Amino acid sequence: MADVVSIYAINHFMRDVNMERDCHRAYLADPPGFVASWVAAAGPASALTAEERAALERRDYGALYGLGAHPYLLWSFAEAVWVPEITRPELVEDYRVKARAHGYPDCAT
Repeated sequence: MADVVSIYAINHFMRDVNMERDCHRAYLADPPGFVASWVAAAGPASALTAEERAALERRDYGALYGLGAHPYLLWSFAEAVWVPEITRPELVEDYRVKARAHGYPDCAT
């Protein structure tokens, strides 16, 4: 699992994509480019590891879950960046499978 600083950065990133329309659009248009620009703009608050950056670039909610992303933020993020590309029922089932592989999350901060 990631350290507290990078968990905060993952959660902050997901919050920005979930809540800021411009961030959401930019992320969907070019995930790797948006991650790079977000990290550059956030400065020290964006202490993401290479593995975390790669998961965000791939929109890989399974990897983010395993890295310690907050499960409530992560679900909203997954919905925001995958539906309607895949259906909500498909996302629910895939999310369950990928989360189950990592066990119950450690949300300690």
